[in-house]
Amino acid sequence: MSEQEEEKGEKPKELTRARQLINEGKLDEALQLMNNYEEKGEITLEDLVKCHLLKCELFFQQDLYENVVTLAEKTYKESLGLEKKFLSIDALMLTAQALLPLNRLDRAFDIIKQGEELLKNQTLDVPKESKQREANLAFISGYYNINTNVDRALEHFKHSLALRENFGSKLQIAQSLLGIARTLCFYKFEGKQALNFAKRCLAIAEEINNKFLIGWSLNILGTINGFKGDFKNAIMYSEQSLKIFKEINNKSGLAWILNNLGEIYRMSGELDRALECLERSLGIWVELGNKYNIANAHDFLIQILIKKGDLERAQQYLSNMKLLNNQLKDKGMNNMYLFDKALFLKTSLRATKRGKAEKILKKLLKEEMTDDFKVKILLNLNELLLIELRITNDLEVLDEIKPLIRRLLDIAERHKSYWILCETYLLQGKLSLLTFDIKNAKRFLIQAQQIAERFSLNQLASKITNENEDLLKKLDLWEKLKELEAPMADRLELARMGSQIEGMIQDQVQLTTNIIEQRVAIHKEKKICMVCRGEVLRFSYICECGAIYCGNCAQALTNLENMCWVCDTQIDYLKHVKPFKEEESGIVDEKRKNK
Repeated sequence: MSEQEEEKGEKPKELTRARQLINEGKLDEALQLMNNYEEKGEITLEDLVKCHLLKCELFFQQDLYENVVTLAEKTYKESLGLEKKFLSIDALMLTAQALLPLNRLDRAFDIIKQGEELLKNQTLDVPKESKQREANLAFISGYYNINTNVDRALEHFKHSLALRENFGSKLQIAQSLLGIARTLCFYKFEGKQALNFAKRCLAIAEEINNKFLIGWSLNILGTINGFKGDFKNAIMYSEQSLKIFKEINNKSGLAWILNNLGEIYRMSGELDRALECLERSLGIWVELGNKYNIANAHDFLIQILIKKGDLERAQQYLSNMKLLNNQLKDKGMNNMYLFDKALFLKTSLRATKRGKAEKILKKLLKEEMTDDFKVKILLNLNELLLIELRITNDLEVLDEIKPLIRRLLDIAERHKSYWILCETYLLQGKLSLLTFDIKNAKRFLIQAQQIAERFSLNQLASKITNENEDLLKKLDLWEKLKELEAPMADRLELARMGSQIEGMIQDQVQLTTNIIEQRVAIHKEKKICMVCRGEVLRFSYICECGAIYCGNCAQALTNLENMCWVCDTQIDYLKHVKPFKEEESGIVDEKRKNK
């Protein structure tokens, strides 16, 4: 999709006009203009090659990847008759770019290497053109690596941007910005950075009136707002993007936007609208014949239908997905199918089927996959175990839940996903209630509260405040349940455990969901608060044992119990200590009692 920076007078007016029409999304008109230009004859070989390269860009925007490959390979052979080989490199890069969505990765890799070798052999008397092609190679390499090595892909995109800002056209600069924004948004889940690059891309795309880039920039803005929980703006941007792709008749763009819009509606709880968008998306993928994306659409549809309770239709789509999985023979797709199968089995009232679901999920945890996928597996495993705990009243089930909780916390810490940290600490607080451990229940709740407030997770902070107030109101009830040795079903109901897990599964989409972006890099020289996990700035409290608390958390702990969580040392010597003692609270460790 690259456009070379042409010196004034070098490009025929027909091709200049065709470029403008492509930018405006008037692809049929642009194609007719180029066909007429070729038919009139008396075209130099160089202009013919440039015309064919522009046609390849047009076909790419129409999702005609096979057409791109055929014409680009033909154009490469034509370009070998030119003295300079830069246009030959352009033809190779267009071939490689079209091979990627066709999943012919080995062939694409070979062509990228061929382009690199060809560039090395060019003379150095035209540094501008050399740097342009180096940027193109880096850009294509970014897309080649995006599914296997995200960090390397990002490096390639940033390298292409740096070169293009010095030697490229505005179109090329916008393309590199879009590549970076897509990588940060969909693969690294760094919303704030992705937002900045998407906005820069959109500004340039609007300046040159390139509809294709405008549409994709709007899509990223919609996705980021969805991750943040701003569904109003997420839908607005997505609808604008949808309108653009309808206008330029870009079918794969339409399918992707409908898929993303469906996910936004799912997150906002509008399941019927989500289902409508996803079914429309599936219809387009079937028309285009892209089996991987057809399977991906099935994945979303199955989960929506399970959520709606339409298990009959969910089973139909699951059967279709099984056939696709057998055809594709792709490990990632197989994991997706098994996960959906486990979700379906999890809905059964029969313990044997739920046991099969648990077995599948535990097996999936051993596979290599994204942390985002692992979070979904861990949450659903927790839900299955809580169902088992409710039925069996066996406290040993809690021992199986604890390592799953630790894995959730590890992932959240690694990605600085404060939403997951908050929700997981809230979950730990409720689990503590099940064994009548009020001390740890309060500590986990205060920790979740401090994180939510520190990182402006306002809705979550309000939810945790309500949980804290609910616990204070029900302390007497918990004491009565303990005295009566109440069954686990009663404890789970009082702790509202079912709604907690269900809410996490419903809300969890990406590791950065609902996070106001505030990256905190953990280095040795930085002090991290033990409670809210944020960097300690300005006022702090450092205990004799070495534990560090930010000012807000130290104040919160002082009001709660006035003790260090590590060594139980008094924090404020002017205030009373409020220890949680078993003989004072009447609360005992039930597991120890039952031994």
